[in-house]
Amino acid sequence: MPIRSMTGFGAAEESTASGTYRVEIRGVNNRFLEIQVRQPKFLANLEQKIRKEISGTISRGSIQVNVFCDREDETVKISWDKGIVDGYMTIFREIGLAYDLQGEIALSDLLHFTDFIKAENTIYNEEEIWEHLGPVMGQAIAAFQSSREDEGAFIVNDLKKVLDDISVSLREIEERAPARIETYAVVLQERVKKLIADPPDPQRMTTEIALCADRLDISEECLRLQAHIARFSEDFSADGPVGKRMGFLLQEMNREANTIGSKANDADISHLSVSLKEKIEQIREQIQNIE
Repeated sequence: MPIRSMTGFGAAEESTASGTYRVEIRGVNNRFLEIQVRQPKFLANLEQKIRKEISGTISRGSIQVNVFCDREDETVKISWDKGIVDGYMTIFREIGLAYDLQGEIALSDLLHFTDFIKAENTIYNEEEIWEHLGPVMGQAIAAFQSSREDEGAFIVNDLKKVLDDISVSLREIEERAPARIETYAVVLQERVKKLIADPPDPQRMTTEIALCADRLDISEECLRLQAHIARFSEDFSADGPVGKRMGFLLQEMNREANTIGSKANDADISHLSVSLKEKIEQIREQIQNIE
């Protein structure tokens, strides 16, 4: 299932025996699923079914559902009974022949009798109305989902570009990291020589440098950040909603970027770590709209 944005619009309309129904669905981003339904009064008892249809296919977002119905206030069907009219016509002709009456039978003659004209109230129960409205609702939901998938495709393309930028920055950090340890070792030795008169113990100096290097080591943070990037990329083709999981991954990515920055002790790496956090924040803003 492709990634879906929480922003979208879908509509469907269909004429049925109980009226012409039109359903419009709009969605914007929200941490949870919120559904608002507006429908004619005679559909009030079907609101729970409408909500169930929406919640069965949509997991997050603020959803506005508008249902319209175009129908006459009184669903009255006027009809006539051909069998009764045929009977009247036969009787009129028989009477004319029996009494040698002249003239054609006119509509006005028939209108003296009203039993062949029928006015029937067509009343539909909730189940029958849902049989008419349900398919229209399904079509609107499908259009809404398609709209969200189109928007989601644009978001994914942007996210992939930003992830590539993060990976490039991370590679630069990894390439720079070993050199900074060597530079730090030289600087540390020079500082110690200036502070003490006697040359420092080489073994002790080596130990101190090793301890400092361990405190400054960012290899594990880089590896974890790489793993988070890979997992994030896998979610582009995941089956089901991924927005919340992406949010949790970004928290971990940001934590690693912060640690890299705090342990950097190097201007270039510090600048790159700031760039990492900026790009992670850019992704965070984007995924706010992913289901």
